[in-house]
Amino acid sequence: MNQGMERKKIFVMDDEPEMRIFLLNLLDTGGFEPVLVESGAAGLQRVTEEKPALIILNILKYRDSNTLLYRDLKLDEKLKKIPVIMLSNVDQKTFYHCQKFKNRPPGHGIPEPDAYFVKPVEADELLQLVHMLTRTSKANAAEEVV
Repeated sequence: MNQGMERKKIFVMDDEPEMRIFLLNLLDTGGFEPVLVESGAAGLQRVTEEKPALIILNILKYRDSNTLLYRDLKLDEKLKKIPVIMLSNVDQKTFYHCQKFKNRPPGHGIPEPDAYFVKPVEADELLQLVHMLTRTSKANAAEEVV
């Protein structure tokens, strides 16, 4: 990697220590700047302040904070274009089915993420997708400035 190139910041929000280590190492060796970020309100605040190129978010854990954080991101006009990759131990169809029965205000469902992976994740596939989504999000951000 060229030393003069700026590494794109990728936020990682995952409670599992082994998965955090895997993601942080994968992103670092893939040419990104991985940043471990807390879940919930603290995580949303960091996203608002730092606006990462992409977020990798573990969902459907014991707490619902990451799912709520994701919903809040996608409802925010300034943050909703940040690509999000969801990671979970359950398939996407089951996740969305469960969300229908959660105590949510009407009209505030969970929008589709940019990508959804069931753990364990294939390293090459995930890294390829991160590269693709960060190129796409950079192009979209450039269009907004014009």
